[in-house]
Parts: sequence; C-alpha cells; structure tokens
Amino acid sequence: MKRPLRVRTVFLWTHLVLGLLAGLVIAVMSSTGIVIAFEQEILDFIDRDARTVEVPEGAAPRDLAELLEGLSAVEPDFSARSVVIPADPAAAYLVSGGKDGSRFVDPYTGEVRRQPSEGAHEVLHFIEDVHRFLALEGVAKPVGKMVTGVGNLIFVFLCLSGIYLWFPRNWARKALRPLVVLVRTRGDKARHFNQHNVFGVWSVLVLLVIAGSGVVISFPWAHELVFRVAGEEPPKERGFRMMAVPDEPFAAPEEGQAPITHAELVDTLAARFPEREAIVVDLAPREPERPIHAQVILPDLFTTRGRVFVQVDPYRGEVLRAVSFGERSAGLRARVWLRFLHTGEAFGLVGKVAATLASAASLVLVYTGVMLSIHRFFRKGRRRRAQAPMIERKTSEVGGLAESPEVP
Repeated sequence: MKRPLRVRTVFLWTHLVLGLLAGLVIAVMSSTGIVIAFEQEILDFIDRDARTVEVPEGAAPRDLAELLEGLSAVEPDFSARSVVIPADPAAAYLVSGGKDGSRFVDPYTGEVRRQPSEGAHEVLHFIEDVHRFLALEGVAKPVGKMVTGVGNLIFVFLCLSGIYLWFPRNWARKALRPLVVLVRTRGDKARHFNQHNVFGVWSVLVLLVIAGSGVVISFPWAHELVFRVAGEEPPKERGFRMMAVPDEPFAAPEEGQAPITHAELVDTLAARFPEREAIVVDLAPREPERPIHAQVILPDLFTTRGRVFVQVDPYRGEVLRAVSFGERSAGLRARVWLRFLHTGEAFGLVGKVAATLASAASLVLVYTGVMLSIHRFFRKGRRRRAQAPMIERKTSEVGGLAESPEVP
C-alpha cells in the first residue's frame, strides 16, 4: 500500500519544478533589475558637470522664452516639449524633446549642452526592456510581457512555499544554525543546501514585495485588483497617465486680455511653493479653454510622491487647483507605492540597496536551486547505478555462502 503524499512533499516538488521552469526568467529579471536599480544615480553622475552652471554675481536667469528661442536657433530641428526649472540657482534647466532627447540650458548665458549620458541612457533603456518584456519587439512583445509576468507570479509562489519548506521541525540551536548562517559543510550538496536556505531566509520578505508588486505591474487584473480592494473603480489609463487630474473651470477672460507668459507662470508657482525642488512646465501649445497644467516637485523619498499637479488660470495667473500625492485616493496611492516598492525607490537609497541585495540573493537561489536539482536527479542516479554491481556482488556472495555445505 502506497503512503499518501505529505503536504510538505507536494510543496517541495512543486517548488522544485516551478523553480526550474522559471529559473532563467527570474535570473534575467534579477540581474537586469540590479543594473537599472540605480539608473537615475548613474545618469546624474555622468551629467554632473553638464547640469551645473556658474552663477554670475548679481545676475538673474534670463526669460524662459528667450532661452527657448536660443535653443531653437542652435538646434532648429529640436522640438521642446517640457522644461524642468530647478530651484537650485546653480543648476541648468533641462529641456525635454521626447524622442529628440534632452538638452541642458544655462539660465544665465543661454548655452546649450547635450546630455553626456545619452549613450548610457540608451543602454539602460535596453536593459529595462529586457527586464520588462525580454526586449522582444512587434507581435512578440506581448509574449515577452506575459513570460516575465508569469515569472513574477511563480516567484511569489516560490517565496511563499520557500518559507513553508524552510520552517524547521527542530528549533534546537544546532539544527537552526545551518538554516540561518553560512557554515562549513562536507560536499557540494550540503553547501548548496546551506546557501539556498541562508540566502533565502534573509531575502525572502524583500523578494516577496518585489515579485508581488511585479505581478501588479505585469497583469491588468492585478492592477485593477488594487483599486477594487480599496473600493474604487480602476482608472482607464495606466502608468503616469493615471495621475492626470480633470480640468478645473475658470472665469472667461476679459475682452482683449492676454494669456500669462511662461515666466509669469514660473514666478507664480515659485511664490506658491518656496520649498520646491523644481518646477515642470509643459511647452505644448495652449488651448484657450483649458487651464495651464504644470507640476511642482517637492522634496520626498521618490519623485512621484513629491509631485504636485497644478492647474493655473491661463489669463489671471491664479492657482486653480494643486493636487498633492496625499490628496489622492487610497487605491491610487497604493498603486503608486507598489510601483516604487518594486524598485526599492519607495524608501529612497536604503530601499534601493535592499532591493539590489535581495535581487543578488535571488541569483544565488537560482544557482543553488539548479545545483540541488542536479544532485537529486543526476548524481543520485549515478550513485545508485554505481552501487548496483556492488549490491549484486554482495548478494551473490551471501547466496553462495548460504548454499555451501560448509556453513552450519
């Protein structure tokens, strides 16, 4: 009569099989995640000289319209879409041109500088594509997104089942020590088992957050679930567009009243938000019936949390509405938090370091998991085959002795 499968055995084999199936995808996502975790810090370091300007004594920044005209004169084909105006007087303005890239502009001299990080940005963008959808293009791109999404889903199960399998039956110090501390062992199998347990137990909670938030990012149903749990209707848009704020109405302008300039807009926002880090001005052609949309970046752990969406009366320059992160719905705040928990940015530099170390640990888990599977399936089989002739020989010897008349 066969013994019924124990729950632990079912979890073990499911953990093993799914780990082998998704191991390569998990390794790709973890390794690329390590590289892009500090993307902004890498780009800022490369651009550190280009983004810094000398502040002439007693000088004031030039009018924004004048600076943009100077940029157009230097690069006629560059299509400016937005400009970031830092509060730091020694920082250059950053003018974004979409696919044309971005340019630094000295606010005092009008000098235009290309971003030294353009090449690095392209490389990091490709690595990010590998991370998100294996850098597949065209009709294969959704397949890549599905593969990485399923990889995240499996990783969540591996974390949960790993916690169950790790849980010791004996809490004695001697039995617990090799499960939480790297120890000297005899043989590869024992070493890999020790490493798999130790790296797993110290990284599992962070990996569970990374993989779980990755599921929310990967699948529409998981994205919508965040809002439904909060009792909200999911927004139609995803990504940055779901942060959009409906237009605030404003009084019709008086006859002949001219719209405010970009410089007046910046002055209004600077006065309203003296603690700001930067102001982001949209340079797209204005629609007379709509308010001016701008953004103010306040100091915070991550940019989106410190971003205030502002609407301004295009004729009177009055702030009609300013929506901070704290004023957003619970569902939207949770969804944004999950996005930045995935990269660790939600807790600043400390969070990024924790996410990076956990991702590095996951590479060890993939390697040791594969090696333990090899020990189980192949080396164990070789040992059995090697032992078979010896067992047969011993059996025949015992049989021969039993048949001998000299044995009493």
